[in-house]
Amino acid sequence: YLLDKSPAIGGTMAQLDKTFPTNDCAMCIMSPKLVETGRHLNIDIMTMTEVESISGEAGNFTVRLRQKPRFVDVSKCTGCGDCAAVCPITRPDQFNALLSTRKAIYKRYPQAIPNAFAIEKRGEAPCRNACPIEQRAMGYVTLIREGRFADAYRTVREDNPFPAVCGRVCNHRCEDACSRLTVGDTPVSIMRLKRFVSDWARAHPDQIHPDLTGLSNLPSLDKGKVAIVGSGPAGLTCAQDLAKQGYEVTVFEALPVAGGMMRVGIPAYRLPYNMLQHDIDDVLATGIELKLNYRVDDIPGLLADYNAVFVAIGTHTGLKLPIPGHDLPDVLIATDFLREVSLANGNEGQIANSRSVDKIQPKIQDRRVLVLGGGNVAIDTAMSAVRLGASWVGMSCLESREKMPAHDWEVRDAADEGIELFPARTFKEITSETGHVTGVRTLEVNFRGFVEGRPDFDEVPGTEQIIPCDVIIFAIGQKPDLAPLGGQVDTARGRTIAIDPVTLATSLPGIFAGGDAVTGTAFVVDAIAAGHQAARAIDAWLKNELTAKDAKNAKELIEKDFADSAPFAVNQSQWPPVVETVERLPKAVLSETQARALAAAKSQTSRVEPVKRPAGERKADFGEIEAAITEAEAIEEAKRCLECGICSECLQCVYACRAGAINHDDREQIVELSVGAVILTPGLKTVSGDIRPEFGYGVYPNVVTSLEFERILSATGPTAGAVQRPSDDQHPRKVAFIQCVGSRDLSCGQDYCSSVCCMYATKEALIAREHDNHIEPAIFYMDIRAFGKGFERYYHRAADEQGVRYVRSMVSCVKEVPGSHNLRLLYATPDGKSVEEEFELVVLSVGLQPADGAAE
Repeated sequence: YLLDKSPAIGGTMAQLDKTFPTNDCAMCIMSPKLVETGRHLNIDIMTMTEVESISGEAGNFTVRLRQKPRFVDVSKCTGCGDCAAVCPITRPDQFNALLSTRKAIYKRYPQAIPNAFAIEKRGEAPCRNACPIEQRAMGYVTLIREGRFADAYRTVREDNPFPAVCGRVCNHRCEDACSRLTVGDTPVSIMRLKRFVSDWARAHPDQIHPDLTGLSNLPSLDKGKVAIVGSGPAGLTCAQDLAKQGYEVTVFEALPVAGGMMRVGIPAYRLPYNMLQHDIDDVLATGIELKLNYRVDDIPGLLADYNAVFVAIGTHTGLKLPIPGHDLPDVLIATDFLREVSLANGNEGQIANSRSVDKIQPKIQDRRVLVLGGGNVAIDTAMSAVRLGASWVGMSCLESREKMPAHDWEVRDAADEGIELFPARTFKEITSETGHVTGVRTLEVNFRGFVEGRPDFDEVPGTEQIIPCDVIIFAIGQKPDLAPLGGQVDTARGRTIAIDPVTLATSLPGIFAGGDAVTGTAFVVDAIAAGHQAARAIDAWLKNELTAKDAKNAKELIEKDFADSAPFAVNQSQWPPVVETVERLPKAVLSETQARALAAAKSQTSRVEPVKRPAGERKADFGEIEAAITEAEAIEEAKRCLECGICSECLQCVYACRAGAINHDDREQIVELSVGAVILTPGLKTVSGDIRPEFGYGVYPNVVTSLEFERILSATGPTAGAVQRPSDDQHPRKVAFIQCVGSRDLSCGQDYCSSVCCMYATKEALIAREHDNHIEPAIFYMDIRAFGKGFERYYHRAADEQGVRYVRSMVSCVKEVPGSHNLRLLYATPDGKSVEEEFELVVLSVGLQPADGAAE
């Protein structure tokens, strides 16, 4: 077993251009050995692997290994590079000593063994980890940044069948987790970028990938039949997932339109119904049968014709408080009201000419409307009443203004439209005259919250007030209609459907449930997550991997399935050091992405905010309140992403790989080997160039380490062997080599000689002269160590025949020449003279150290 913690074997020697004292090509020596090792039947190469522990005795050791995920199947990868060509993430290339860049999916070097790519990840980006559906937000954001909108839309649709919806009405927990918040900045506008790319896709249907039309490569629907009750986000998501896996799916919807509460609970000014219908049409195109105006009154009875049933009936039944006057004719329920408004709206969001309009308008027009409730549904109800011509609209709720459950921006929009707010109130009675509502009698309260579903508050004496109004609309909550279950399925206190939280299975085998009917009213994205989860559970059920009677095995199996693909979150505290590493890159090779990340760590940038229609204008119709951001704005906003997860998981590599070698679900593994012997060859690392800060490494771009200069000299390096300085790509004439940087230096804690630096600098000086005979190399040394075979002759040939100047001295400091990227060295000669000399490039001959973890 040959272990290496990198993605390829070869070690440091693979980075070298030539070897001394013969100046033979390092890779010419190395490559045959690499190939022979890779093809040897008795050698098992294990890359990205480190030793955790060794126990036992000679002849019988147990070696415990930690094998990190490569995310690429070595047995399938052909090394073609198609994946890297489409990857949008640019990273510093460690193999080229950070002097150039590579992609997040990369091969360590051209001749690498194994001849396979690997993906660099720091875990799952916080935005994805916070999302209930694990939306690959960083993926589509980075693609938008590159102007690859069709690719971005494909990435969105990978997880989310309703991008137009979630681009408008999501509670965007992804933004609450955005790493920009860790540098005191505002989060990336992830939700609005989703809306942008969704709207763009609708405007450019000819550019959308065929896989997203739902009509290409449909499986044969022969796995079984599944009935889904309810066509909301949970139901349609589950239906799409199962249809793509080969199940025959029928969706039953009681309403005349599909979409559930997305369609009849969200007003058109927030979600235009034509955009919602586009998303629904894409889902149905996967081969789903939809039956509208079809109420299922006996859900358990569906098991006679279907192998499984998913109940996603939502919460369409609104609630009223049982206070005096609640049954008056002008007391409405928000769910019923919004449904009527929705069904009276055409796809473009304008009031249609229908009987429903005549039914709704007289209830509201020119009347005082008071909405009871403080959530988003209450806001939608109040703003819809404004658009229907109410003379005055108010809202009152138990919560204080600061604790209202509605989104703060929704409350501000309502206030802009003239809706008056009466917070921290309890409702004692609906007052009336001659059977008509005249107002609501209220008391101020000190509301503390809900305890086991019941409000906890104290009334404030002497604060009674009657709020005058003509119409009351209750928006205090809603519940599912459980009658179609026929009492055969357990419930949670008779309010919602009781399920296993992992399998979503109900107490009746074969029936699963999810979405608002289980959780109570939640957000669209939560319902989508439930749909995905239900599809996986139902698939496991119908593949006969569990039996209907063995609920315990069912749960264990699906829990394992879920755990195997569980995300691993990025530690947000890890990314700033990466930015600091990037900061030392020569500016000439800083990618635009890296430059952005570097700037982000130091300063705030403005978040793009969409333009809203003026309140006075938007109140007149149901047209969308917010305008979409422009293409230019979307690209600029996407540039604010810090790429904190490194790999964005945009899946472009998956689509490009013809060998099917990419596996983003790969996970770390612990492996134990039984062996007879262990040979430790952990290698070395170079001392950091900034160990002697007076030499300006990391400050002046034209101060490089010997390993960095080696890559500059290499034909496979960042400059293809041309000797160029990093600051401006100019060819340097005078090049200084400073010896013993981090060797024989007690002040740095490096009291030993690294042995090879003298010959190493001599080799690099000679190769530089071979590449460009105008170069004048000077090696500043205390004494020369030439102890090996032929080394003394090598040194003399360089000094006497090849034009390498050796200067015995101690360099005290390196300073950049003002107005130039040249460097001035201050050094002392053996006779005590202080000398200043100007060079165009300085190479630090850094010492060597044991590799990290070698002693352990």
